[in-house]
Amino acid sequence: MNRPSARSFSFLRHANARELLGARIFGQAGDGLLQTALATFVLFSPQRESDPRKIALAFGILLLPYSIVAPFVGVFIDRWSRRTILIRANLLRVVTMIAIAVVIANSSASVILAVLVLISLGVNRFVQAALSASLPHVVDEGDLVPANALFPTLGTTAASLAAALGIATQNILENSDAINAGLVIAGSVLAGIASLIALRITPKDILGPYLVESAMRDEFKNALSGLAAGFKYMIRSGRTLSSMSAVALQRWAFGALTVHTLLLSRNSWHTASTADQAVLDFGLCAGAAATGAFTAAILSTFLLSDRADKTKSGSDGSPHRQVHLIAAMTVATGLSAVVCFVGYQIGTLPAICATAASLGFAGQLLKINADTTIQRTIDDAHRGRVFSIFDMMINISLVLGITTYALIGGIRENINVGAAYSVVLLSCSTGLAIFLLRKYRANQRSL
Repeated sequence: MNRPSARSFSFLRHANARELLGARIFGQAGDGLLQTALATFVLFSPQRESDPRKIALAFGILLLPYSIVAPFVGVFIDRWSRRTILIRANLLRVVTMIAIAVVIANSSASVILAVLVLISLGVNRFVQAALSASLPHVVDEGDLVPANALFPTLGTTAASLAAALGIATQNILENSDAINAGLVIAGSVLAGIASLIALRITPKDILGPYLVESAMRDEFKNALSGLAAGFKYMIRSGRTLSSMSAVALQRWAFGALTVHTLLLSRNSWHTASTADQAVLDFGLCAGAAATGAFTAAILSTFLLSDRADKTKSGSDGSPHRQVHLIAAMTVATGLSAVVCFVGYQIGTLPAICATAASLGFAGQLLKINADTTIQRTIDDAHRGRVFSIFDMMINISLVLGITTYALIGGIRENINVGAAYSVVLLSCSTGLAIFLLRKYRANQRSL
């Protein structure tokens, strides 16, 4: 008799798969501490305003520049040793995070801080794209879906736990610039550990790409043509484009909920004199979203078990098992639309936590499907570019969700508009999920 859970995680027997997972977990945990310190320093300090337009501007400054550069960076992920990228990029993160800690310790919310944060987050996204492009080299194709359920989710969970630890430290000790600087230093240590773990991956070319590396000048010269090729491969695959679009729409709705929750915790649930409790409540909402994502990952391991999924061709049935995932994400996105509408109307902490959990649950199922679809339909020579384009879509969608919501008006006026706004976007995601479900089933009938 098959044992689904044991089979689902059999790829962890491979040392390189464990090392890649370790690099992701420690790297994202460091990012969780960094983001906690920055959120407290910039958004929850009593002396700083919480105007929604300024919040949108802050997110735009941090995310949009890298979103524009990201597709070009993807060209290098398909040309440079991805193992080398993981080692050196994490070391660069260590340097930038130490510099950020120095700036925070001096209580300076300056342009220098914005530039350093931009570099650190940009390098981190570069690392995430390289990790996703590397995964097919350390697990078998039949294990891609459960691996995509486990790897990003454990990374996100590590970031959430690190963020929770940071919030607890702030509440136990003191919510001060010195404590926030200390959290960033701790995050840099975790990033350094991620670099050391990546160093253990052998042989050196195991993560690909299997191409001869060109001179730097040639790479920059060919960046535009390489980017165009990545777009072409993405558009050519209707399943890939639809999967990515569904995730982008969900992130748009998540961006709206993020700024809504931030304003509620700062202006409605608490006052400026209780900023520490506001950070805690915002952290609870973030934790609810992470819990929803983690639950989705656990559910996917049962949806994608071996119980009766052999294709007619005698293969391992992995594409057929992906139909189960798409059916689940179709239902999940539809239910999320309902929960979002109710949650916005009620506006209490439990209601917003439920909304965040439902969005995290649906979003994780959508992301698992999109990652797996890219890894199966895009060849290795173009996979890094497509993942970078995907990352760009996610970042821009998140910023657009925050910006659109912030420009609508104050929080009281935003409640009904924000609810309708998220429901429309999630409904679009549901429509795309239904399209994918029909397409996969049609493909299965033709086997």
